[in-house]
Amino acid sequence: MEISEVSQILEALLFASERPLSLKELKELIKADYPDTDNVENILNDLKEKYAGLNKPYEIKFVAGGWTFATKPEYSPWIRKLLKEKSVLKLSPSALETLAVIAYKQPITRAEIDEIRGVESSGVIDTLLERRLIKIVGKKEALGKPLLYGTTQDFLKHFGLAHLSELPLIEDMPKNAQQTANVPEPELPFGGENSDGEVPA
Repeated sequence: MEISEVSQILEALLFASERPLSLKELKELIKADYPDTDNVENILNDLKEKYAGLNKPYEIKFVAGGWTFATKPEYSPWIRKLLKEKSVLKLSPSALETLAVIAYKQPITRAEIDEIRGVESSGVIDTLLERRLIKIVGKKEALGKPLLYGTTQDFLKHFGLAHLSELPLIEDMPKNAQQTANVPEPELPFGGENSDGEVPA
């Protein structure tokens, strides 16, 4: 099979999928017809560069541990209007604060979250668990074996991150961005819009 054919197959798979597809999944899907799976990542990167050079409102992006089509950030105002018709996930300032603590300090227990925030967090944690932005990742080897919390793939997808290593450094943020007080409630559509307004196709 020619590389051009493999490229088109990969494009079709990314276009048809409702979620990002990992490199492992893509290799598994095409290995029967294209044994040289070590070359798949190079083909995907070539596709990414190809779309970056096209005058299109969408691109191929690596996000939440997988490859996907996503709309470009500059089209977010119109996409937000469209997604207003869908179910919307609203995060309160306290939920955002708790989510940030978990994202930067994971794995972390509820008691440790409470200590950092200075308030009780069980209700907010339950909300974040329900909305699949965090998950239980284990138990701490301490008295009572308290649960440990961490972020999920949905967290990465909603905020347009490929890996947790892409989280901005706290010391690099503007002072006002480090404060969660008086932060308006952002709306995150369940359809997968992230903080840049990008939406997986």
